[in-house]
Amino acid sequence: MGRSLLVLSAVAFLGGCATPSTYQWGGYEQALYAGYKDPEKMEALRLKLEAHISAMESSGQKVAPGLYAELGTLYLQAGASEKAALMYARERDAWPESKGLMTAMIQTLERRKQPRAEIGK
Repeated sequence: MGRSLLVLSAVAFLGGCATPSTYQWGGYEQALYAGYKDPEKMEALRLKLEAHISAMESSGQKVAPGLYAELGTLYLQAGASEKAALMYARERDAWPESKGLMTAMIQTLERRKQPRAEIGK
């Protein structure tokens, strides 16, 4: 009896690990890995994320956690800080758990826009 219970528990556990994700990631993991291996592929990641997010929003589905923030960081790395702040705000609004971090990121970007003399006031 004990052995069959152990086998059933293992099967149930392993079956739970194979459960499909609640969110659609649109190939994010593979594109991110490719970008880490070859930084020139980060532009492809940006385009993929833009298309995936747009498709998810147009179909009324919730964008997976972290994707807005990831796209924002890609914008920031490309020098588009206003687009980055917009994506960080969308992440914050979509995922309240990220409010603290995303608010801090947005505030940091806003401080970077201020002239140096205003920062100490």
